[in-house]
Amino acid sequence: MNARLLASDLGFPEGPVVMPDGRIVFCDGNVGELLVWDGESLTTYAHTGGSPWGAVLGSDGAVYVTQGGKVPGSDDTSAVSGIQRVRTDGGVELLCSELDGRPLYGPNDLAFGPDGRLWFTDSGSEEDDRFDVRSPGRLFAFDGNGGEMILELPRVYPNGIAFDSAGRLYWTESMAHRICRLEDGEPTVWCQLADEYVPDGMAFARDGRAFVATTISFGVSIVSPGGELVDHIELGEHATNCAFAGSTLYVTATKVGQIEASQRTGTFWAVETDADGPLPLLPGAL
Repeated sequence: MNARLLASDLGFPEGPVVMPDGRIVFCDGNVGELLVWDGESLTTYAHTGGSPWGAVLGSDGAVYVTQGGKVPGSDDTSAVSGIQRVRTDGGVELLCSELDGRPLYGPNDLAFGPDGRLWFTDSGSEEDDRFDVRSPGRLFAFDGNGGEMILELPRVYPNGIAFDSAGRLYWTESMAHRICRLEDGEPTVWCQLADEYVPDGMAFARDGRAFVATTISFGVSIVSPGGELVDHIELGEHATNCAFAGSTLYVTATKVGQIEASQRTGTFWAVETDADGPLPLLPGAL
């Protein structure tokens, strides 16, 4: 699979989103911005403040963002951890900073579900020294008016999230090196990876394969519909997340897998794959 470097000298890029006009919007967690790739160059799409980690397009045209809060090494305190909505005019609003009576510590990735709700991982504060409170990772669902905690996930660092063609929910657990699936309300291990793979964000192809950014493997791992690791796309960098536009996989990555305000080692890639196109994302808006 052919990989092309599109942009470099970024901060900590994550969460690519394919817009209706074909542009690609993604987060830069070190500078508190959403950037947009128009096929030739990058410009600023919106200023979110803080450290945006994940993004998803809503059926209303807005981009919904998991906001991680203050960037390590930065004096910017303009954003708290929570869920933001970025309108088409670039306006940004905070939708929630707590759910189900629980403060959010590092919301990480998000996806609309078959029920129309916004599902997201909260990585917690167990491994995050920005917070005084030590809170486990969690999985939440949010409908704009309120939400609920679906699962509490201590000591695994829940990270990426996606739904398959059957509407089943998947998420990655970075510290446990695995991808899990929700079955009858209970977490099950769908794919257990070796220690040299740390799963982050992921995207499903139309044929049921999952393309998973696996950071310290320095690329994107390809997992079969049955949950077996079958291939790997080498980038030589820590892949953080990915999204399909046709058979092209857009990948965010960094040379150094660390969020820190002064870091400028982030990159943005396009990989021509053998996939038959993306699995359509489920529509939703809050």
